[in-house]
Amino acid sequence: MKRPAALLLLLLFATSLHTQNLTSEPQPDQELLNEWAEALAAEMEEGAEEAQQILMEQLLHLYQNPININTATREELQRIFFLSDLQIEALLFQRFQNKAFYSIYEMQTIEGMDAASLKMLAPLLRFDWEAQTSKKTFRPQADLFIRGQSQLQTQNGYRARPDGSIPFQGSPIKAYTRLEIKALKQVSLGLVAEKDQGEPLFTTQQPGPDYLSGYLQFQTDHILRKVIVGSYKLSSGQGLALQTGHATLKSSATTSIRNRQASYAPSLSVNEGGGCSGVLVDLGGEAWQLLPFFSRVQRDGRLDTLEQDGVVLRSLKSDGYHRTETERAQRKNTEEWVVGLTGKYLLPRMTLEAGLLHYQLEHPLQALPTTYNQHYWQGKSTHNFWLAGSGSVANMHWFAETAFNESSHPALWAGLQSLLKQTAELALGFRHFPLDYYAPLGGALSEASVPAGETGFYVGLELPLPAALTASGYLDAYSHRAARYGVSGPAKGFDLLLTLHHQTSSDWENTLRFRHRTKGVDRESEEPETVLGEQNQNQLRWQSRFTPGNNWMLTLRGDWQTVQKSGADRLAPGFFLSQDLRYTSNSKKWNATLRYAVFDAEEYATRIFAYEPDVLYSMSTPAHYGKGNRLVVLGKWTPLKGLDLWLRFSRWHYPGRESIGSGYAEIRGDKNREIKLQLRKRF
Repeated sequence: MKRPAALLLLLLFATSLHTQNLTSEPQPDQELLNEWAEALAAEMEEGAEEAQQILMEQLLHLYQNPININTATREELQRIFFLSDLQIEALLFQRFQNKAFYSIYEMQTIEGMDAASLKMLAPLLRFDWEAQTSKKTFRPQADLFIRGQSQLQTQNGYRARPDGSIPFQGSPIKAYTRLEIKALKQVSLGLVAEKDQGEPLFTTQQPGPDYLSGYLQFQTDHILRKVIVGSYKLSSGQGLALQTGHATLKSSATTSIRNRQASYAPSLSVNEGGGCSGVLVDLGGEAWQLLPFFSRVQRDGRLDTLEQDGVVLRSLKSDGYHRTETERAQRKNTEEWVVGLTGKYLLPRMTLEAGLLHYQLEHPLQALPTTYNQHYWQGKSTHNFWLAGSGSVANMHWFAETAFNESSHPALWAGLQSLLKQTAELALGFRHFPLDYYAPLGGALSEASVPAGETGFYVGLELPLPAALTASGYLDAYSHRAARYGVSGPAKGFDLLLTLHHQTSSDWENTLRFRHRTKGVDRESEEPETVLGEQNQNQLRWQSRFTPGNNWMLTLRGDWQTVQKSGADRLAPGFFLSQDLRYTSNSKKWNATLRYAVFDAEEYATRIFAYEPDVLYSMSTPAHYGKGNRLVVLGKWTPLKGLDLWLRFSRWHYPGRESIGSGYAEIRGDKNREIKLQLRKRF
């Protein structure tokens, strides 16, 4: 590992010599980053680190390239995740009436715009007078990240077996490098490389990083607006047929159920389970857009050879691990092709979209038959086409999409958002997926990860109350027409979330959240025939945050969860309690965060997910399972302008246990420690 490290340091040193006189882009301070990260974690489902990371990247890009609020389009404003559609519509209407905004303070009068939103919004906007007085000469810019992390305990995968072989073929270090360069006004590029723990690097079987991706983007001011070669992500409508970034999720932002991702964007994601890589072209004018695209990706697959059918694909792997001989044999062994076209037409208060795509695999997908996958799509190729629209009427915003594959029955997602009595926000949504509907690049809001055969109705409400209180909640009732994993037949369920937020001042805020979920499951029975039952899950969370001055922040959080299945005893409840202490120096050059948590969740079903402080571009929401405690220490230091260093230490402790984990991931002892180091250099 000495040679790669030396090469990276040499590259960093050489690049800094050539760019030391360039002007760096503006960078948000740590407190603002923390606010964004915690807002993302609060709004997302547990375990949605990929979605959180994508949205954080969008916010950082907006910070470095603020939106001119007096010329911003609806689509540009929709990239700001914490603004609701109704707030955006109210902003655009007030701008139409007043012609222009001259400061953030004038925006306090926008209907539905609260102080918290304005505080996070201010750094992302610029006003006309700023654009006129700050005409800067373009200078090349670059942003480099280098990250390394490793567990300090040895997993079984690194121990020799009786025959002397070692399962994991690489070192226990996880390495990550990301570089973005804006070389010219019209040209930008990005590169990302990653090696997971246990994967080989710079060996005969793996001469370079296990994962390497990037993009080159060219843009003009003409009809041919942009061309992307390399990795990119796509989105259209509600995501019924096209959503390669991340699916729309149910969250504590209870009225935000419309897909608001950009139509496309270059991608530096390290998610090896999907995405597009090829060529995308953006053609358009003020009121129209055409996006032809082509993608060819090498995917991981579990292949099988049959006597009559030849080679078939049993399933596509998405975890991205290539540590053992078996995992490496499945590495990039099948090709995936996608070709398609999307179109968009913009009216004053309405947007219309349409598109089609063709999807093809190198080997036909033929999964081993089970009870729950008998209706899943199988074959070598399929296609989707769709129609979508959204718009505003008075104080109501509507959106809808219908999509098709080979089936003659369309999938549907439709909804509306409305402002009630100028204070409360209401959201309604209806979705229906036919049993034989399949969209390999889709990602609409749904209960099941494979939503075929699902029908659901969603209602969300956000209501300001007296005494600095805000109440919000949603109810999502759904049904499935066929068996799914763990459910041997059709079943119904619902998901209820209630949140009460109290903030008397900018120094102290409290949040109380309750969630109840009921879903169908197979009863635990010794009878040969499976009997359907239901599972009830209750979660209660309380969080209090206190900011005594400019330097300190204290956050206390407690979670309690119960699960009970039909015909079985109630499982032991899960419990989690954490205390965060954060200090930021007066100079803003360094800060430190300490978290200590205790948890008791002996049952896997009652495990508790909790967001943790982490380095930039790395979102961490681990599951707390078992009985023990958790320690996280995170520090950031900015010794020089444009240079940031992060150091993170974390530890799991399970008193009295002889081992942690199982299989190749098993660790001997009752502690599991990890260290992470990240360097960022901006040129």
